[in-house]
Amino acid sequence: MKTTSIILSFLLLVVQAQAQVSFKTIVPPQTVVSGESFQVQYIIEDGDKTMNVKPPVFNNFRFVAGPTIYMGSVATVNGVKPLRNAVFTLEAIRPGRFVIPGATITVKGKVIRSNNVFVEVISKEEAGKNNKENNIRPSDYFLRPEENAYEKIKQNLFVKMIVDKKTCFVGEPVLATFKLYSRLESKSDIVKNPGFYGFTVYDLVNLSDKQVISEKVNGKIFDVHTIRKVQLYPLQPGIFTVDAMQIKNKVEFSRSVVNKKTEQEVAEGMLGNNETETITEGTEVFETDISTDPVTINVKPVPEKNKPSIYTGATGHFTIAAALVNSKLAKNEQGFFDVIVSGKGNFIQLIAPAVQWPAGVEGFEPVVKDELDKTKTPLSGSRIFRYPFVCASPGKQQLPTISFSFFDTDSNNYKTISTKIVEVMVSNEDKKNLVVEEQKTSIAENSEKAARTAGIVVMSVVLLILVYWIFRKKEPATLPSAQQESTLPSVESLLEPAYNAVVEEDNSFYSILHGILWKFSGEKFNLSGSEMSKQVLVAKMNEASISRDITENLFQVLEQCEAGMFTTANLSDDKQSILLQAKEVLEKMNPSTSSGFLL
Repeated sequence: MKTTSIILSFLLLVVQAQAQVSFKTIVPPQTVVSGESFQVQYIIEDGDKTMNVKPPVFNNFRFVAGPTIYMGSVATVNGVKPLRNAVFTLEAIRPGRFVIPGATITVKGKVIRSNNVFVEVISKEEAGKNNKENNIRPSDYFLRPEENAYEKIKQNLFVKMIVDKKTCFVGEPVLATFKLYSRLESKSDIVKNPGFYGFTVYDLVNLSDKQVISEKVNGKIFDVHTIRKVQLYPLQPGIFTVDAMQIKNKVEFSRSVVNKKTEQEVAEGMLGNNETETITEGTEVFETDISTDPVTINVKPVPEKNKPSIYTGATGHFTIAAALVNSKLAKNEQGFFDVIVSGKGNFIQLIAPAVQWPAGVEGFEPVVKDELDKTKTPLSGSRIFRYPFVCASPGKQQLPTISFSFFDTDSNNYKTISTKIVEVMVSNEDKKNLVVEEQKTSIAENSEKAARTAGIVVMSVVLLILVYWIFRKKEPATLPSAQQESTLPSVESLLEPAYNAVVEEDNSFYSILHGILWKFSGEKFNLSGSEMSKQVLVAKMNEASISRDITENLFQVLEQCEAGMFTTANLSDDKQSILLQAKEVLEKMNPSTSSGFLL
């Protein structure tokens, strides 16, 4: 009996210990600045919701507001316990080290007092000196009781469109920069990009470049995010408006944390996914819309006076040169004539200069290659026009000078420049393999060639069938199955990286699957380098007698991958569906690689 009483007493003590209410005082861990507000929290753990906190007398501080009551819970080894937080806002009056007395509550007729804490108060001058030495700026994360949240957002979060000029000539670039300025804890979502009507657009910077710098505006330091930076090349004269970029924001403020380094997140299509966000106790989130102001650009026509007849719209400052890739050719061998336009200006609008080919030389449409420095405004670098040509007659041929006119925005005058004459030596040797044969033969010659080719193909097929039949009759096929299997890897091993990437939240799945499909196609059809293009792949699949449905399905998956890689659009099919479609395509293209890989 005595033992039982001891055990019961012990259990009662344990229960009482577990049921004991915890009551503590919390103040900001860092120093407080004289003349500024801060908050004192009195936290009751595992107490009754009806408990009232009796605050002490706050000597040496000015009472601002309180108490503000927050309810919550905390996980402990004994389970989840309720929390009750009474928050008082005080203002420090003068520098020094002061005590914040504990508050009191009454639990079952017993008065419980929280702990006393000390607060270090420093002057504004000392705080400024410390911030300067440690490169720290005052935080606007803390929302004081007397502050209006939306007014504070308006003063500390805004977006600007900055243009380097509002008047220009046709073809003269306008540099437009979109910047988000913030001193707040914010998430910003671009819901509408501006329309650049009347301009050719060349992107310099976008969100993925993550360009963030600090700038001082009205004496305050802001984090400045470059959202987009573009060069706009006017296509025609007139007055054009670059309309607004629209952004939705979620801004978080704290009622208790005074100093915190604010962070910003800027994305496109981020806030429209209806994701559930956890709001930290003692914080509030406010939503706002901001936008840039529309900007009007006055585009003037280039002068008609003294305009050269060969002028085609080039604006800037340029030089021109010409060169041969190979100055010695066989008769009917394809050569390449390069015309290089260098300098600064509207390269992306330049068209190929006209070439007056001499008798005995046949030229074709050029291939264009750009070598541009996108960090410069206007664009600087060169555009190369590579003209294929064929010389039918042996001997020395002179390729003519190429003239090029442009409007020089530095002097507001037209200038015409020309290349030097270049010479090509053509030997008597006849080049039998004509690269440009299709462009030179007539319809009748093409038909005759096609008929000859078809006859050769038919004869070759007949001979192959005869050879196969003879060898098969002589010696039955006894190749082991291992040697008959495709050398391509199994669908399972091919798609394993994409399967692992399905659960990732970023767009890596699409780039991984895109790479797998092209790797498979390259190995199956022996493609490499410049042959890795959709046009060549279609031709190879047709040659391999792969059905049109399979080809279309493959290209549909490739397009879905490219949409996921390069845009923020929501795809109609989810990743699992795209992966299943890719698996089916690969198995149909090469059935021997199938291994029953289940998704």
